Amino acid sequence: MKIYETPKFKKLREKLRSAVEKEALGKAILDVIKDPFDSKKLKGEFKDLRRHKYSVHGHEQRLIFKVEGNVIYLLSFGPREGIYK
Repeated sequence: MKIYETPKFKKLREKLRSAVEKEALGKAILDVIKDPFDSKKLKGEFKDLRRHKYSVHGHEQRLIFKVEGNVIYLLSFGPREGIYK
């Protein structure tokens, strides 16, 4: 599978300072690569997207992505509040 990150995703990733946050995000991305269809499919206007939950310092985070054919597009990540904007 090919992996692409959107400019928004790249900007958010580059803002990460904590090694723990970077490691947790990296692990979440690897989990998605292994089986992207194991993640929950969203509903409504976001029906083409999927989310993978992971944890950082005991706080739940979400990795939002889209699968098209053999390509995974990484769209956003962070806590639930405001992630879908």
